[in-house]
Amino acid sequence: MKNNWFVLLLSIALVFPPAVSAQWPRRATEGVPRTADGKPNVDAPAPRTSDGRIDLSGIWENVWFYQGKVSPPLASPPGEPPASTFSNIGAGFKNGLPLRPWAADLLKQRKEQNSKDNPDAHCLPMGLMQFHEHPQPRRIVQTPELIVILYEGNGGIRQIFTDGRSLPASDPQPWWYGYSVGKWEGDTLVVQTTGFRDGGWLDIQGSPLTDAGKITERFQRLNYGTLRIDVTIDDPKAYTEPFTVRVNQRLAVDIEMIEFVCAENEKSTAHMVGK
Repeated sequence: MKNNWFVLLLSIALVFPPAVSAQWPRRATEGVPRTADGKPNVDAPAPRTSDGRIDLSGIWENVWFYQGKVSPPLASPPGEPPASTFSNIGAGFKNGLPLRPWAADLLKQRKEQNSKDNPDAHCLPMGLMQFHEHPQPRRIVQTPELIVILYEGNGGIRQIFTDGRSLPASDPQPWWYGYSVGKWEGDTLVVQTTGFRDGGWLDIQGSPLTDAGKITERFQRLNYGTLRIDVTIDDPKAYTEPFTVRVNQRLAVDIEMIEFVCAENEKSTAHMVGK
């Protein structure tokens, strides 16, 4: 299993080159604290907005695929949520995810079919967990009443409303990314999302997410260069109990995101085969 994981990551490294080597000219990011040798001081305190909130803004990349270098996921301290992986959200759980029997059967079927029906493989929007773990970067844009996340992968755009509204109580139109509202608890942004389309994928393997799912994310910018997101999946249709995983990201400076149009000249789906 471990060897397969590294083969997967190495394959991703070949497909998704780091943004730093993209076509845009290199330009130093303004306002970044730097050490005497000019390198970003990632250990400096996290920045704050004019109203005193932690500022999550910036371009972020996953620790496991930072600046094009593949690394194992960070191990969480004992008693804290295990790190998720792009291929398997439940990789850090000794006994796997608490899947209901039908959901376990569905996951088995998806894996047997080589994950060929994963929305990402067909240039469709990925689920939030795949976006969190995707090797391509994402930019967080923070305003007082709205946080926007621009994902380079598949050109995804996500809105998190922080203007005090509640989650929709009536039967809302289901969204690929769900409907997200956030509030600050001290220096932690707590985001709750519901209203998902049925049949979602939490990872490459196909861990399911249904239309009954609720995702709670806790965003913490621990210092200038470190973003930690603890994600709780509560989906009583697919799982016997909620579970929490961790996403670790690092700030990427002096780069820009690039345009990514997945369907342009797309020739892969015709070759996707299952069992």
